[in-house]
Amino acid sequence: MASPSWVILSRKATAPAAGDDGLPQGAALSLALAAPPRVTTVKLRPTACPVDPDPACRHKSPGVLAADPSGLLLILTPPPLSERDDGELRTSRDARGVERTIRIGRVPRPRYVVCDLSSATATASPVPDPHDLIFNNDLGVIAAPGGGGRFMVVEFQTIVGGREATLLCFSSDSGKWARKKVANPLPRWMWTFSDIVSHGGKLWWVDCVAGLLACDPFADEPAVEYVQLPAGDVQHGHGCGYCAERELGSRRVVQLSDGVFRCVQMSCASHGAPKVSMRTLADPSTAEWTFEYEASFSEIWAADSYKAAGLPKKAPVLALVHPNNPDVVYFFLEQCLFGVDMRAREVVECEPLDPAKSQKKGSYSSGLVFPFELPPVFSAGSSGLSAGDGVTEALVEGLSGLSTGDAVTEAASTSTASAPSGCNIV
Repeated sequence: MASPSWVILSRKATAPAAGDDGLPQGAALSLALAAPPRVTTVKLRPTACPVDPDPACRHKSPGVLAADPSGLLLILTPPPLSERDDGELRTSRDARGVERTIRIGRVPRPRYVVCDLSSATATASPVPDPHDLIFNNDLGVIAAPGGGGRFMVVEFQTIVGGREATLLCFSSDSGKWARKKVANPLPRWMWTFSDIVSHGGKLWWVDCVAGLLACDPFADEPAVEYVQLPAGDVQHGHGCGYCAERELGSRRVVQLSDGVFRCVQMSCASHGAPKVSMRTLADPSTAEWTFEYEASFSEIWAADSYKAAGLPKKAPVLALVHPNNPDVVYFFLEQCLFGVDMRAREVVECEPLDPAKSQKKGSYSSGLVFPFELPPVFSAGSSGLSAGDGVTEALVEGLSGLSTGDAVTEAASTSTASAPSGCNIV
């Protein structure tokens, strides 16, 4: 079966118990490709991700943080159970003289690994423990100039009120973390990034309210570019301006489609049938957004295709934009993910979500999934992609020398005739 050219990748990875993962012997990672609008999920073996993570860690399940179009995936895994840290006892007195004692202990840090799916001999590289990492949802990965599986993992660090920010960078070439000082374009803004995109030799940090930050982290002195987003309809009554602006961000998606950034915004559902509009960033240097279209769900609800899909006339939740066709936008509604041709006002795809991947009512958001265009090696008819191509050995070599406590202790993959090792097609 030919693989799709792109997939809707879940941010949540899974780590089934040993023997229940369905992976071939020796494999540590599987990517079962599902044609959109079905969702593709990364599956990890306990050798790559503990089934029972340390209960004190903040991130108790694995996830895909970011991707690069060359085929790189940055994956977070929780740490395994470690020796308990007794911590430090601290005593204080309040204004009434009441004494209180608390225990300050260590919070186990997650692990990171970069998987390169760009060739038949897919590889995985652990990222050393970044002691200075803040991890506030702003960690991205970008392929190095010239490719060859080389990469950089970058975190954008800033403090509200500071005119200076820091890029904390891990280079696969040096195997070390380094810090680079950059300017903070909006010192008084509390940056909240929904996505970090690798595009055009730069990393783009996406804040769906304030705008985009972009820079080339490989430069000796990176220069940060700022692109403001179009004005939006901020809903008041949230108690503070920041909360109102973040609500606006929840009704926006900023993603690449047909090679350029698109800003999709949905109006507040309290105004009746929501309207969806799109604007295009044709030239980042001008920071001008060109209006493309606006469509009301009242028209979409009236279409025969919507009725045939059996969907209720309720306001959906924005999910993502088709990476090759900006006219098609995907939405969550109850237990379904469906695509709409916004210009034609027609439902073009609809699929019930896997019950195992379903969310609680009201918890769907665009942060659960993202579009991932597959590297050319995934296309049907690619040569040299057959089971037993020695990929297991290649991956283990790529992770050799790891000791207990490193990001990954084993990695290997499976393969099919139309996907690189480590990827199953369904």
